[in-house]
Amino acid sequence: MKTKLFGLMLFVASMLGAQNKLTVVVDGIENIKGHLMLSVQDSVENRVSAMMQKIENETVTLVFDSIVPGRYAVSVYQDENDNRKLDTGVFGIPKEKYGFSNNVRGKMGVPAFKERLFKVEEDTVIYITLQ
Repeated sequence: MKTKLFGLMLFVASMLGAQNKLTVVVDGIENIKGHLMLSVQDSVENRVSAMMQKIENETVTLVFDSIVPGRYAVSVYQDENDNRKLDTGVFGIPKEKYGFSNNVRGKMGVPAFKERLFKVEEDTVIYITLQ
């Protein structure tokens, strides 16, 4: 019984320590206005975290403190007019700047999800340049 309890305690301790910090540095901001809207998705496309950050500089750093090891994708856009949506024009072409993890670009729309995935196994920093 003591061995099982000790094993359970070790497992819980390892899970508590298994959370990592994900830092997302976003640049390519030309107009210093509005907010950055950022979403983190897990490997099966479930949103696990989201953040909104006021834009005050040409580069914005966002930090997520409790990311469990795994594979993730990040999407971000600059909401210049603060209407909380990515404005699009003709044929759905974005009017506001946006970006994805791994700085991938889609050919005719959003890039494939698997191209946006990256691993978090420890504290991780990624860089996204808005396009």
